[in-house]
Amino acid sequence: MNIVRTTLAAATLALASTGGIQAATVDVVEAPTGFFVPTDVEKYDSPFYNYAGTWDWVHNAIAGVITTAELLIAAFDVDFDGSPGFTGERDEIFAMDDGIWTSLGFLQGGSDIWAFTTFTLGSNFFDDIASGLQVQMNIDTTSQGWAVTLAKSVITTDGAVPPPPTPGAVPLPAAGWLLFAGLGGLAALRRRKQG
Repeated sequence: MNIVRTTLAAATLALASTGGIQAATVDVVEAPTGFFVPTDVEKYDSPFYNYAGTWDWVHNAIAGVITTAELLIAAFDVDFDGSPGFTGERDEIFAMDDGIWTSLGFLQGGSDIWAFTTFTLGSNFFDDIASGLQVQMNIDTTSQGWAVTLAKSVITTDGAVPPPPTPGAVPLPAAGWLLFAGLGGLAALRRRKQG
């Protein structure tokens, strides 16, 4: 039993000393918030599959020191490259930077697929992330009849791993995998000791 306690204490100290539990953060905004689609089956349904308008949402505040941050928007059917005679779909993403809506660029993707568009957020956004980043999307800025569906908006800090872009798919955080690995090791030690 002392081996088990020592192993748990060592694993806890290792995680705490590396900052692995607190440094990398993932914040996800998805259904039932706003117009984010709850399931893949509903991706063509109203109001999720939309041809025009402006959507706004706010992320949770992320506390602590941030050294890097990304905003990932999971969208379906973003025809960015377009087709003959069309410019292509242009869904513009903005984030609030010290009270000013700042363009981050356009969603990328292809016809009838889910894909993440990743926007690197500079240090000028870190204070906004700490208080809850406000995000806005202007759908089909060229008014050519393009439609889009959103699954989720994700902020990752300090190299955190985002969930898959499909609706509702959420992976176990890295700390959870470490916990499962540690528990598996403890179980093996216990079996070995009893055997």
